[in-house]
Amino acid sequence: MKNLSRRHCYWPKIDSDIEHYVKNCQECSENRNLPPKAETHHWQEPRYNFERVHMDYAGPFQNRHFLILVDAKSKWPEVRILNESPTSTATINLLQDIFASSGFPQVLVSDNATIFKSTEFEEFCKMSGISQNFIAPGNPSTNGLAERYVQILKNKLKMMAKDPMPLHWKVREILFRFRATPLKSGKSPAEIYLNRPFRTKLDAMRPNPVQKSNDISTLRHRILKVGDRVQSRHYPTKSWKYGIIIRKLGNLHYIVKLDDGYMIKRHINQLIKSEINSCGDNIKKSVSFENPVREMKIPETRRDILNFPNNNQMMIPAPAQDEQLRRSQRNCRKPLRLTDYVR
Repeated sequence: MKNLSRRHCYWPKIDSDIEHYVKNCQECSENRNLPPKAETHHWQEPRYNFERVHMDYAGPFQNRHFLILVDAKSKWPEVRILNESPTSTATINLLQDIFASSGFPQVLVSDNATIFKSTEFEEFCKMSGISQNFIAPGNPSTNGLAERYVQILKNKLKMMAKDPMPLHWKVREILFRFRATPLKSGKSPAEIYLNRPFRTKLDAMRPNPVQKSNDISTLRHRILKVGDRVQSRHYPTKSWKYGIIIRKLGNLHYIVKLDDGYMIKRHINQLIKSEINSCGDNIKKSVSFENPVREMKIPETRRDILNFPNNNQMMIPAPAQDEQLRRSQRNCRKPLRLTDYVR
């Protein structure tokens, strides 16, 4: 318009006059285009995990509503499923379930939905020490972190539509894979959030590192060897069973094969070294129930009283005065209990 006017006329301050005329035109103002978009302003990087979280609802989708909460630093997502339309009370219950394991955030970013601006929800945030940040209406890109996860969740659920597994199993599988996927930084959300490696099924392809056991050589404890005969504590009767040590696990645990064929794991405090070869064998060898007897004739005067026949004889145990006592043939040796301890 300025160039066209200059072709035909000119007066001082012609440009400013034309601009003033256009700005005062109501029809022009109502139909003008949006101003140029400002450069994207990124949120300030949080100092620690769960300092600032972004929240939004996805749905209704597949007859469900999904509460999505994302940590701004680690990008760790949390998803909860609602079967009914979301309310402030239901949202508070879901958030309390998440905060029970993660703690309360310092800043909570959300849109201007009524359930997030209700008196009940504002009171919950105030009592929990949470500062609410609302995005500008009609500008969801400010809460782009939560919006992005809403899109990811919907796309993944659409791809798994033919999968017969329940919905909460699908959501759990999506969360597990996303948490284990590395970000641009080279670390996954789980590694940043948990500050430790996040194991998946793919880690089974690598051999497990050998863990070094604690050095207990300075401790005073008994040592048993493979092949030693032991008494093992039996539960729940708390009786003793006999067996042989067939394997040593670490420093204080052993695998014992019992005489009845069972194999059990026991701590050194549940084992006693034994010299008994088999349960009950030594008792049979050391105890005998055979008593020698000899025949004794009853005097004639006694036969008539007892009405015994003349040719009858009575078996009476012989007195043991002239017999020697039976003693064990086992070799005696000094006790070995003092040799079971080491320093």
